[in-house]
Amino acid sequence: MFSYIKRHWPVYVVLFLIAIAMGLGAAYIVGAKGSTPRSTMSEEVEQEQSLGADGISDGDLQLVDGGSASTE
Repeated sequence: MFSYIKRHWPVYVVLFLIAIAMGLGAAYIVGAKGSTPRSTMSEEVEQEQSLGADGISDGDLQLVDGGSASTE
């Protein structure tokens, strides 16, 4: 069996490289199709930036603590 592999090693190398290329191509396609669109990401970033550090907007913060906390 090893003599067969020794004689045909270039075929195994080529098939190995093809398998690697197909795996990377499949990973790229899945990543491109399954990723969040840029418009959605930018909307989420804007929403997160409009909230305070604790995730509560300034208006709601006034209601929660009666305005005792500073919103600097």
